[in-house]
Amino acid sequence: MHVVVLGAGLAGLATAFELSKVGIKCTVVERDDFAGGMACSWEKNGFWLDHGPHRFHSRDEELIQHIYEVLDNEVVIRDRMSRIYMQGKFFDYPLKAMNVLKSLPPTLLVKAIADYMWIRLRQVFKPIPDDNFENWVLKRFGRTLYEMFFGTYTSKAWKMPCTEISADWASQRISQANLFDTIKKTLNPPREGEVRSLVSEFWYPANGGIGQIGRKYAEKIREMGNEVALETPVERIEVEDGVAKRVICRQADGSERTIECDEIVNTIPLSRLLECMRPEIGPDVVDAISKLRYIGIVFVYLEIDEPTVSPDHWVYLPEKHLTIHRISEFKNFSDASAPGDKTVVCCEITCNVGDEDWNMDLEQGAKVAIDDLVTVGLLKPGTARGIDLHKLPYAYPVYDLTYKENLDTLKKAVKQVKNIRTTGRQGLYRYNNMDHSIAMGRRTAKTVAKGVDARADEVAAGQEYFG
Repeated sequence: MHVVVLGAGLAGLATAFELSKVGIKCTVVERDDFAGGMACSWEKNGFWLDHGPHRFHSRDEELIQHIYEVLDNEVVIRDRMSRIYMQGKFFDYPLKAMNVLKSLPPTLLVKAIADYMWIRLRQVFKPIPDDNFENWVLKRFGRTLYEMFFGTYTSKAWKMPCTEISADWASQRISQANLFDTIKKTLNPPREGEVRSLVSEFWYPANGGIGQIGRKYAEKIREMGNEVALETPVERIEVEDGVAKRVICRQADGSERTIECDEIVNTIPLSRLLECMRPEIGPDVVDAISKLRYIGIVFVYLEIDEPTVSPDHWVYLPEKHLTIHRISEFKNFSDASAPGDKTVVCCEITCNVGDEDWNMDLEQGAKVAIDDLVTVGLLKPGTARGIDLHKLPYAYPVYDLTYKENLDTLKKAVKQVKNIRTTGRQGLYRYNNMDHSIAMGRRTAKTVAKGVDARADEVAAGQEYFG
């Protein structure tokens, strides 16, 4: 058996790693010149840079041990610290009731509680449906807290009204069920010896940034005799009688490479997979592809003449007078990510590909980021400079109100080909975490190797909080 894995992100690498361990021949083909996908890292001016705040966290002990295996036990453990900046104050995030109670002005606090009680009363007589993000949050927190902590940030990050965003996004990204749940969890912290929550603890490579995971995967796959072919994007997939027979790629030197295959595991964007199919896909699939949207991100990296900017791993900046929506400081993830006397901050700007923000260069992006950080008091004027800028066009799949219908059309088209399995964040059009992508890849490998469906598509498919 020869398996071709499309994409060297974490899902693809985890698949190839597990297949290699049981002696199955596989070839990973990747467009970029590095392994790791969005969870890559690179060195610049002595700093290790990531695409925002990547970190590994899980309750699955087997998955945790798997990461230790991949990283040769070179792992650090951190207690997550993240906050949200609103109206001149920093609030713990996920929200903690006592922090909110102490920080909100009394009049606003009274309004927030009154809003919540009104919503609860209204639920008895006229229930609010969970039909979009706004309604999901309103019925659980009230309008005041919704507008302060949830709606403003979400509409800013997704470039669309919250009434047009699926409730799926809320259920997977907001940790408490409602305001009372927030208060209960604040007043009743975990007892000694109790398993930590998903959000409180995470694992991170001791050296080399988060991209060390991808690099170690690729190294070990090659050591086991299989190939990770970088700078080798897929151009065509030739299908005969409902079976994918070969993958045609373009190599770094411009030459064409044909790879015969028995199975294909796809982890590149689902739309791109279908566009590569020969014979070509039908007009209904083309139409569905056009309706599945992505949000892009511009990452601006600032070198700062201070040992640290904040104690946080990341900070959300939801207010609309600020352009950046989130920052992360890699030194707080691992001491090896930055020299002791300086730090680097990654500033994220979400955008639609091709818009004004997307077209910014490093000089423009650095000015915007520095101005915003000075405004919120995290930066002193004259202490920072831009050192790098990266852009990701397929950063976030957009969970609009019709995404499931369009996604189903694409999934049905893929299922017409018997030997293609699609998985991972991009392959399933799913906004999941690193641990989910790795778990998906491992389950997919099990399905291919043993011929038993390990249900990789069920990972991160429910309504549970992702952390």
